Amino acid sequence: METVGLNITLLSLKTWIAIAVVAFALARFVLWPSADPKEPFYVPARLPLLGHAINIYNKGSRYFVEIGLPVPGGRVYVVNTPELLTSVDRNPKAIAFGPIAAMVIERLSGSKGRAASALREDVTGPNSANGYMNAVLKQIHHTLAPGPLLEKVTDAVITDLNDSIGGLQRKETTIHLLEWFRHNFSMSSTNAIYGPKNPFKDPKVENGFWEFDYAVSNLLITPKASWTTPQGDKGRSDAWNGFIDYFRQEGHNEGSELAKQRYEVAIAKGIPIDDIGRLEVTMIIGVLTNTVPAGFWMAYYIWSTPGLLDELRGELDKIIIRETQTDGRPKLTLRSADVKQECPLLYATMQETLRMRTCGISSRIVTEDIVLNDQYLVKKDSVMELPNNIIHSAEDLWGPTVRQFNNKRFIKGHPDYRVPKNGFRPFGGGVSLCAGRHQATSQLLSALGFLVAAFDISPTKGAWDFPGAHGHTIAAAMDSPDHDVQVKLQPRQGYEDAVWTLKP
Repeated sequence: METVGLNITLLSLKTWIAIAVVAFALARFVLWPSADPKEPFYVPARLPLLGHAINIYNKGSRYFVEIGLPVPGGRVYVVNTPELLTSVDRNPKAIAFGPIAAMVIERLSGSKGRAASALREDVTGPNSANGYMNAVLKQIHHTLAPGPLLEKVTDAVITDLNDSIGGLQRKETTIHLLEWFRHNFSMSSTNAIYGPKNPFKDPKVENGFWEFDYAVSNLLITPKASWTTPQGDKGRSDAWNGFIDYFRQEGHNEGSELAKQRYEVAIAKGIPIDDIGRLEVTMIIGVLTNTVPAGFWMAYYIWSTPGLLDELRGELDKIIIRETQTDGRPKLTLRSADVKQECPLLYATMQETLRMRTCGISSRIVTEDIVLNDQYLVKKDSVMELPNNIIHSAEDLWGPTVRQFNNKRFIKGHPDYRVPKNGFRPFGGGVSLCAGRHQATSQLLSALGFLVAAFDISPTKGAWDFPGAHGHTIAAAMDSPDHDVQVKLQPRQGYEDAVWTLKP
């Protein structure tokens, strides 16, 4: 059923995190709360209560594209127009991000005692600026804002990417595409943040984190994780142990300013070192779990879209620094800054990839009754959901080709250009705007620019068939492919002997 404006979904706030645990609500099955006539409409469920829990579990945030969600209990509002999203962003105190984030982090980090108290303290209200959650968010935005601190992290990421991608030169290699991005983006990002003692250098920690990430939904909704999702629970423990050791050994002192300042905020709030390690594993979700699938999908669209690879190479070839080595071989250099600033088609390709595959959802708590956009009443103690993919898949905003990949829609001056005002939100918006968007953009453009310029990539079996897509967890901001794709990677035709370098 098509819905417009703001849809209301009714769901108990205290059980939103544990959405599949619905048994308690069965006793209230017939007690549907009445809606205020000023509130948005809701769409009845085909299978009351259980149908929504099952669909959210199976489909993740993409379920919100289909319908508003009524079930017994409190209210959940689903926002699905740019105008209303803007109105929400303008009211960060009345519609707060912190309480939901604190609940999710507490659950996933297993925080108890002082750590749990710190997460809950001053999340909203007049002293919220002094709370742990807001202090951490402030430091993250500060250290990842454009400037010297970000440049240091980005330069380290590019140096790692040069080593990992450069190691594939002048030979034919078979790789699994998603697995390759997962490992190499993991290492380049975490090396830059955590320094020489980066826990991800231990494969047990790296693999443990990805097992944890894949099990996030189950870990949120099940009371005994070791029984219901043992692999994800063990992976989380392996990652926890790696980061606990990292902070015990004061590895953060050799890490980035981001790692140092997050540690200092936690210590100032009296959080024990072991809990700082556990909290850090949860924080990494925002660092890794979106750039990895984004890299996969960019590669898929570039090599599967007819003509796009040649267009991108024409753009990149203009910025290659061409020299000759003493042995006579071509020495070709790409600078990350040039790729980012001089390649609008590659940038537009990234934007269209994010539009197509973003499934992120920002959850917030309504702290007071408020009328949005002079249009809809939303009530205190309700949950508000802001699913970006509703906006990104709206035909009235993007036109009849909304479900087709077309990077030209992001090229200003092109006949296909069409980007609705406030309608493109791959990194969220308002108080939940992704602090790492600048670093993620540099990482994606640099890696894909290097791969496009230097390599030919083709599936080992057949053509580039769409691998399917799914927001594998409630927390996912990017679709993951339903399965990995094995590809053959070899030097670009005509450049078999070239020596390529990617520089910051």
